Amino acid sequence: MKETPEKDTLHIKWPWTMIWMEYADEIIAQIKEALPPDHEMRQHEIYPGIKWERRLIYIVDDDTTGQRILVNFERMKRWKKTKFKVPTMRVFKDQAEIARMIERDHLAECAKYNEDGTLK
Repeated sequence: MKETPEKDTLHIKWPWTMIWMEYADEIIAQIKEALPPDHEMRQHEIYPGIKWERRLIYIVDDDTTGQRILVNFERMKRWKKTKFKVPTMRVFKDQAEIARMIERDHLAECAKYNEDGTLK
């Protein structure tokens, strides 16, 4: 078995966390149900592998297109010119962009706490 080079490994840091497989189907249903019937992503094979701890923000693998997408239920937007609201979605250009976002979020969250773990 060929080992993955360290530079290609995506390191997940708090506040991001891997999703337990037992919850994946429930999250997939939540994402698809939040989309209007004519949204193309409803037909895609998706897997929500990473989640912001205690928040409804996911990094989703779209196995149909090969893309990775940030799906944010905390920021809803109108679908086209309808009253239907969908979570905001952003397609990452590559894994390095995801790694930078995870690192930035990690440092920002850590900055909120003292060394003893109490909030500043």
